[in-house]
Amino acid sequence: MDLHQPKKAILIVSYGTNSLSTGNNFILALEKQLTSALQDYAVYPAIISFGQDKDSTGLPFLFKVLEQLYYNKITTLFILPTFLLPGHSFLKMQQTLAVHQHLFNEINICPPLLAAKGCYGPISTSLAALYPVHNDDEVIVFLGHGSSHSSGIYYNELETYFHNNHHINYYVLTLDFLSDIGNFIAMLHKRSIKHIWLIPLLMLAGYHVFHDMAGKHQDSLYSVLTAAGFKVDCVLSGLENEPSIQQLLIDQLQKQINKDNLLL
Repeated sequence: MDLHQPKKAILIVSYGTNSLSTGNNFILALEKQLTSALQDYAVYPAIISFGQDKDSTGLPFLFKVLEQLYYNKITTLFILPTFLLPGHSFLKMQQTLAVHQHLFNEINICPPLLAAKGCYGPISTSLAALYPVHNDDEVIVFLGHGSSHSSGIYYNELETYFHNNHHINYYVLTLDFLSDIGNFIAMLHKRSIKHIWLIPLLMLAGYHVFHDMAGKHQDSLYSVLTAAGFKVDCVLSGLENEPSIQQLLIDQLQKQINKDNLLL
């Protein structure tokens, strides 16, 4: 290796403190894969920090990792966010990187999996392969978090992509849609749908999956759809443990390394 070559590092960036209990295995699995595949790069996990976060013995906060990398004489960074959307968490990550930008020669940021119209093909193909539809009276409903950020439109565009590419029994809902779900239920009845699979369109399965989606209380999506006469089954794991989804993230990183473009 050329000793005069800039030292490069990969940062796998996840959410805040909620990821410490449910997401460590996912992040550490990605770290292991990348360390093995890209031996010329140091690989570090990090989580974004919000004002209310407290320090933890789990994954380190992004700002602390950036300070460590500077003292380790790393000059070029490749950031692999594990967020689905370039929403508020992605913006918070960018803000933290901007504050520390002067410490490095380059900071290269991979786009999230749902970040532009051209990205729908790979993730829709992976999701359809993971969760196939077996009967005409069966639908797959992916439940995303939703976002007040403008990137929230990507949920609707993903559903449109499914329908335009011969996957008419795939739907994408968000948590903020659940209070106005009557028209969706009426449409499913009109199509004579009998069986619904609820799948988290979330990297990590936490409160929203177990309470809002699959909870047994009357306001959960599971209970509302069951009360409407459908047979409902729930998948209770996030996308983080699916090898095909992990590979999509790795592909994003590989493209960024090949381009070596400054995106900050």
